[in-house]
Amino acid sequence: MPPVIAFVGKPDCGKTTLLEKLIPELVRRGLKIGTIKHHVHAFAMDREGKDTWRHKRAGAQVVALSSPTGLGVIRDTTGDPAVAELAARYFYDVDLVLAEGYKHSDLPKIEVCRRAAHEAPLVGRNDSWLALVGDMPEVGLPCFGMEDIVPLADFLVARFLTTSDHPRATLVVDGQAIPLNDFVEQFLARAITGMTDALKGCGQAKEITITICPARHADC
Repeated sequence: MPPVIAFVGKPDCGKTTLLEKLIPELVRRGLKIGTIKHHVHAFAMDREGKDTWRHKRAGAQVVALSSPTGLGVIRDTTGDPAVAELAARYFYDVDLVLAEGYKHSDLPKIEVCRRAAHEAPLVGRNDSWLALVGDMPEVGLPCFGMEDIVPLADFLVARFLTTSDHPRATLVVDGQAIPLNDFVEQFLARAITGMTDALKGCGQAKEITITICPARHADC
């Protein structure tokens, strides 16, 4: 599972603007970036009148819009999905996930705070806070200006991205991401890639997905 960093702050503090500047800098360095926007209100993304909206209104629980250049999926949920599940299920092939929101989570956080928007940063900060971005310097935390994009990218790369000589592996069981230690990750990755490399037609696969449905489940 890729590292997930939450960018937090009060409303209109500049989180999205910062991410719009930070993402191109990280991509320029050859990194694959994913983002998650946390929304605390009722889900609303599809446009009224569109075919997918009509499918959803008719009662479909999952609606997908597929095209040669992208894939969009709208799925009903019974609760707010865990970030670990989202990262493992949908972001397994990226290097870093930048989340906007999740200030009450235990994710590592970077707070955005500007005097023009608010008089003070968020209250209740804890050890999950890594840095501040804006014009409210805070003793004890690294601070970056809103235009310090390159230093901020350097900070994230140094903190979260390290080179590895073994393939990455993730495990999701019934929709739940299962944490893997280094030994298990390497064992799974090397065993599976070793088998596929020997199969005719696989070649040097960039990504391998295996789905196993235990025989005891009649609905498989």
